[in-house]
Amino acid sequence: MFYLLAAALSSLALAISAVSLAIKRSRSSGENFSEARFSGGFEPGIRARPVRRVNSLAEAAVILGARSLMLFDRQGFVVEAYNVSEEYEAETAAIMAELINMLKRLGLPASTVTFNDPRSFVIELEKVSDMELYGLVVGGGAALKDAGYARRVLQRYLESIVERRW
Repeated sequence: MFYLLAAALSSLALAISAVSLAIKRSRSSGENFSEARFSGGFEPGIRARPVRRVNSLAEAAVILGARSLMLFDRQGFVVEAYNVSEEYEAETAAIMAELINMLKRLGLPASTVTFNDPRSFVIELEKVSDMELYGLVVGGGAALKDAGYARRVLQRYLESIVERRW
């Protein structure tokens, strides 16, 4: 049992390192996103603002004060990305999906996974049809501290996509 846990944690560290490398290559700022913390949410921040209809991922990024956003499914396929290098978005989504799947297999909470600071995180969104969707949020401003608010904004964006198609 101990060896299995050690192997899983080694794989997790490798996956996080790969994500860090992919983000470093696609971003000129060179921030390090290699440390992961697991939590259910963040301190109250911009929660008081009501979530309105969100028509584009770029608009969601402006509302959240995020530099980059990416929506992906549990298999690692990119649904949509904003301000993420096309060269690395598929690789990053696959690595993030593997990280989430590994956390779930280990029985750890994966509804919110943060990297280095509360402004960069992966959040679980509600299912759309039979797809389990996740959002990668790479924060820019200090205002982005509330994962619940970010989840609601991205969920409103997904709802607007579904409304447009029907």
